[in-house]
Amino acid sequence: MRQTRTRRPTTYFEELSDADRAASLRAMLAVRPNSDDVWVFAYGSLIWRPCFDHVERLKATLTGYQRRFSVWTLIARGTPAAPGLGLALEEGNGACHGVAYRLAPKCALAGLENLWAREMLTSIYYPRWLTVTVDRREITAIAFVVDKANVQYAGVLPTAERAAIIAKAHGKLGSCRDYLANTVAELATLRIDEPELIALLQEVDAIAARNTSQNSPEP
Repeated sequence: MRQTRTRRPTTYFEELSDADRAASLRAMLAVRPNSDDVWVFAYGSLIWRPCFDHVERLKATLTGYQRRFSVWTLIARGTPAAPGLGLALEEGNGACHGVAYRLAPKCALAGLENLWAREMLTSIYYPRWLTVTVDRREITAIAFVVDKANVQYAGVLPTAERAAIIAKAHGKLGSCRDYLANTVAELATLRIDEPELIALLQEVDAIAARNTSQNSPEP
């Protein structure tokens, strides 16, 4: 197992330029599978907050990958003073269950531009066309896989450390805790069992409860 990275970032990560982001999208489309449909695999906040028009939304399974809170966030759900963690898609054993979106054909390019602006703010992810299973059939979808060599990658942190980070972090898009809770809630709606995330949320809420108790005035 990869060693834990305990050093937390204190400065913002370098963002991709608009030109680099556009070049990344062009390169992705240049190797687009021979299909009129464009699918996107969602495993985190895209499940409950997509940023593109779509005409189909289906439960999906990506084999050989897993989701993990292993990416530092210093803007969306954290700050340099209190870094947060975001979900990443990592290669590994088992499977990741999420959602596949089929983009509206007439505005697929605009949707992908919105998607790249959101997911490719930095170079922590690299987009790939991956085989995803929906309704007992295979499709090819865009998925954003974490780059473990990137400085924004937090590594495999112990559950207690992840919970402590998530309980404290808050950024311009809200709290890390709500990001986790929204993901857990939407997965439950989809009847996707994710015991690790449920346990993590319980630990985060336990930390919040302890902090509230400690900060309450004596009766």
